[in-house]
Amino acid sequence: MSSLENLAQHKLQPLLVVVMGVSGTGKSTLANEIAKRSGLIYLDADSFHSAEAIAQMSQGIPLTDAQRAPWIERIYNQLCEYESNNDGCVLAYSGLKQQHRKIIFSAYKHTAGVLLNADPDLITERLVSRSDHFMPAQLLSSQIAEMQPFDSEVPILRLDTADSVEQLLVQFLEFMDLLN
Repeated sequence: MSSLENLAQHKLQPLLVVVMGVSGTGKSTLANEIAKRSGLIYLDADSFHSAEAIAQMSQGIPLTDAQRAPWIERIYNQLCEYESNNDGCVLAYSGLKQQHRKIIFSAYKHTAGVLLNADPDLITERLVSRSDHFMPAQLLSSQIAEMQPFDSEVPILRLDTADSVEQLLVQFLEFMDLLN
């Protein structure tokens, strides 16, 4: 049994893996792949945005902390439900603000984080080339500026998304093995 399959087997200790980074770093791609291969539930934080927030961001206007608060609460409530059902989860979530990360990670007792980084030119290229997402490339600089430093709140693996998804998965598995 691979290490990814082992993640889902921890029914006594459900695990939350939060894949973070600014828009365009590949959070959804990596989180979805981890979830598919491990049997954990995949959750995309973007699906919890209100229609108003999506419309605002689509126009290139960043959200305020006050506008993010109900979004964070909806994500937190869903995670608490999964945790109470002993279901592990892989969440794709920007993780810009430390205070919001603390809320998200507090939904589970057992957590790990992955922070995706990439060259801003690569991220911009990805944002410009995708047509199925509301986040315009013009908001990248505001997201980079708002990304607060990570403290030792949870174990964090930092990955460069210039690597392939397969390479990222290998690094993730090595990280998870170190945590166990």
